[in-house]
Amino acid sequence: MSEILFTLAYLVSAALFIFGLKQLSGVRSARSGNLLASAGMLVAVVTTLIDLGKVDYTWVIAGLVVGTAIGATLAVRVAMTSMPELVAFFNGMGGLASTGVALSV
Repeated sequence: MSEILFTLAYLVSAALFIFGLKQLSGVRSARSGNLLASAGMLVAVVTTLIDLGKVDYTWVIAGLVVGTAIGATLAVRVAMTSMPELVAFFNGMGGLASTGVALSV
């Protein structure tokens, strides 16, 4: 993959994040905003993994499956009145993942 394609993929990812965040500001558009931001993250992660070229995709797929199972289970079972706590938990897990990435470099 050439540098131009990597740059374009990262640009698309950033645009998806921006449009997703914009849509999160409204109640009616929040679901589609979440999907756009998720798609942006997927594009960014896949682009980075391809750029690195030395990643075992078995771990990536396992992480996607486990993360999806945990996230979907929590999203369905948690009451709306407990949603702030769930969001805080998800943010904490994102911070923990960022720490893991930083320590692995």
